[in-house]
Order: sequence, then structure tokens, then C-alpha cells
Amino acid sequence: MNIEEILVKSAEIWSEKIAVIDRHGAVKYSALFNDVMDLSRRLRELGVEPGHGIGIMAKNSREFITSAFAALQCRAVILPIHHQIKHPELKEVLDTCGIHAVIDDKCGIRYGEGPFYELQINGADPLRFIWIHSHDRKAITEFFKDAAYIRFTSGTTGTSKGVVVSHKGIMDRINAANAGFGLSHEDAVLCVLPMAFHFLVSTMLYLKVGATIILCPDHLAQSILNQANQHSATFLYASPMHYKLLTADRSGLRFKTLNRAVSTSSSLPPVTSIDFHKKFGIPVSQAYGIIEFGIPLMNKDNPIRKPASVGRALPGYEVSILDDTLAPVPGGAVGQLAFRGPGMFSGYLNPPRRAEEVLSDKWFLSGDQALMDEDGDITVVGRTKSMINVAGNKVFSEEVEMVVNCHPDIQMSRASGGPHPQMGEVVHLDIVLKDPSGEINIDAFMKFCRDRMSGYKIPHSVTVVKEINETLSGKISRVEI
Repeated sequence: MNIEEILVKSAEIWSEKIAVIDRHGAVKYSALFNDVMDLSRRLRELGVEPGHGIGIMAKNSREFITSAFAALQCRAVILPIHHQIKHPELKEVLDTCGIHAVIDDKCGIRYGEGPFYELQINGADPLRFIWIHSHDRKAITEFFKDAAYIRFTSGTTGTSKGVVVSHKGIMDRINAANAGFGLSHEDAVLCVLPMAFHFLVSTMLYLKVGATIILCPDHLAQSILNQANQHSATFLYASPMHYKLLTADRSGLRFKTLNRAVSTSSSLPPVTSIDFHKKFGIPVSQAYGIIEFGIPLMNKDNPIRKPASVGRALPGYEVSILDDTLAPVPGGAVGQLAFRGPGMFSGYLNPPRRAEEVLSDKWFLSGDQALMDEDGDITVVGRTKSMINVAGNKVFSEEVEMVVNCHPDIQMSRASGGPHPQMGEVVHLDIVLKDPSGEINIDAFMKFCRDRMSGYKIPHSVTVVKEINETLSGKISRVEI
């Protein structure tokens, strides 16, 4: 089954059910499918052919969904692009990935000199189509025969890579993910994460099972609560930022119909998970997502007792914690988080490398350091590349930041390693204050850290900064460190 057939099947089974609710109103599955078919015919008229790479640059909207599935109906390969991407980044993405054309909703930067072609969708805003490269540029499917989707990794520690996923790989991921999510046509999903980063599994899964997608207009806590209650949302798939905003909300609003909450994109601070559960009575399960594999881990069984854990492997996946020789580490020890299982990526696009070429003894090494407890539950402690070696002791930037971010005066932090003549490295900390014009008592702050962290993890130096750069997917950028 090719992934463009997802909407075909859903429109047949749930033709009169609401598929998407957005600022334009509600659209049924049958109408959404008709819009996709109309747009796909127009794309073919413009010269889109099988194997062409088509960028989809739009905000969360029915326009994004329609554009993506219309391109897939043409057997093109889609590359979702965040609408807030900067021009140099966009140029790199389009050139590196061999993209032939872009469809956008005119909300982002204008790329290229034209000609532009306007695309119409019933009851929605017009879109814009532009050829980026010659029609006869090599098809992406020449190297990856079953390619359907390309995603750039977030590039938090270096140059991004174009990750290619096949039609079969996407279907395998969707089926595996729903073993954790448990979604059906009776669900209404509140969508707050950018489709540019969460289309491959989550959005496609929602459409495959016939769920209703509620597109939230912004990230404000009251908007999330109002949209959820107005449209009877049952499932929230959000980032730690959203859960922090919801726990801090003082409006007095509560969820009326929501019964499941999942956090992804970065580590969820345990205090946020605990506070959300206390306030709303809904446990937050952490899901571990990685573009090369989908969602292989989810904390379904112990979100309250083990809020820091990403749980266990979902059905079909194998997971292991390995040392540098690829041997399993003892229980409770930190090592490399590795996976095997369904939905594995096809390879990296530029330079082309098949997945088999980057595996280590058939394991995919995630780049994360983690530990597995006696119950088999996994906790991610940090990125391998963000590890700081303090006199032989491993310190992960993320674990320091998680503690520091609990300080009442600190909005955000970033830990990094700095050279030291005796210790090898020590921890340096950049902090952003909640009050931009305020000050922090360093002595009191250091006591705060000493009360909560081992001595070797305590920051050796602290700098107050105005901002800390993040990637478009919301992760701390560590490139400039």
C-alpha cells in the first residue's frame, strides 16, 4: 500500500466524518479527498512527475495536508519545510535534497524568481507553486526506488542530513506507533506540533484511522484548552513547552473530554509531568521519536511512577543499550541507545548512503546516551555529542539544564563543556532570565545547584545571555558552542 492510498481508504470508510477543523471551519473526509484529487490533477498539468521532489512549506492547515497528499498522488517525493525557515537554510535544503518544486502558502519567505502558479483549494487560501530546478533534474527515486518522504534532521550539533523514508517504511511506522497511541475513528486529536516535523507518523496516522484533526491556532495555553473543549478533543500530542504552559495557566479552565496526553520532541521534565497530572488528572506519557525510525519507544505503563522514562520498545522493535564495542552494558549503566525494527529509513540523501551502510552490527545507533532499569524501562540522559567529561565523570548537558530550568528566575539554559587544566573539562552555563532586566544572585543560584546535583555537575561558570538559539523543531542549538 502506497501512502497516498491512506486518504483514499479513509474517504471511503468515513466519507461524512470530519477530517480537519481549522480556521476555515470543518472539512469532511470526502471533501478533503476531492480537494486532493483536484490539486493533484493541477500539479500534473504543471509537469509534476513520479520521482520529483516537492517541498511543502506551510503552516499547520488543511492546505498543508492537501498539498502533501496531492503531491503523493502524483507519485512525487515530499519534503515538508517549516514556514519560518530562513533563506540560507532553505537554499541549503532545496539544493542538497534535489527538490524540483515548492508549494507554499505565502506565509514564509519567497524563494526563487518565478514564474509562480496559483493553486486553488475549495474553502481555503490559495497556494503558490514554483519550479526550483529544471524538470529534467534526476528523480529522487533513481537512487531510492520507493522513496516517499524526505526530512532534514534538526542539526542540533552539526550539518543536517536528508533522511529518506519509503512508502513501506511509513506504513510500518504508522502501524507500530498506533500500538502505543491506540487511536481510532472515535478520537479527536488536538494538533499543536508543526506538521513540517510531525507529518510523517502522527498526521498520517490520524488520517489513516479516521480521527478528527483539530488545528490549534497558536501555542497559548488558553487556546489549547478552548480548542480542546470546543471540539471535544480526546488526545493531545505536544511538546514539553506546551505542557509547561498548561501547568502554569491560571485561567481555571480544565479539559472536559481529553483522556490521553503524550509528550515528544525533547525530554519532559519530571516536575512538569507531575504538575500536569496533579492539575488535570491526566498522566503524560513520553514518546521517543527519531526520524530514522519513527516512534520506537513509549512510556505507556509507568508515566506516573517513572515520569522521566521513555518507557519500553513498542511491538516489533528491539532496543538495546550498548558500549563502545557494541556489547550490551550491565543493567542501570549508561550506554548508546540502539534500535532494530520496522519502518527503518531507506538512507541519507546527500551524499547517498543506504541505511545498511550506516548500521553497526545491524543496530542503528541513535546518538543518545541512555540507561535501562530493572523493569526494562529506558531513560535518556543526553546526547553523545553533548557529553562533558569532567575528570573522567560523564556529564550530559541535558541533565544539567533540566535541573537549572527549575530555578524560579530562569527561563532557559544551555550547558556546555569548557577546557580546564586539571579537570579536562568543566561545565559552563548560559542562562536566560525570566525578567530580562533582572539579576540573579549567583551565590544563591550555586547553592540551588549544589543541593540538587553531584559536585562534578555543578557549573564552573555562569553567563547571563539575552537568548539561546533553538532549531526550528524547538531543540537547543549547540552548533555555536
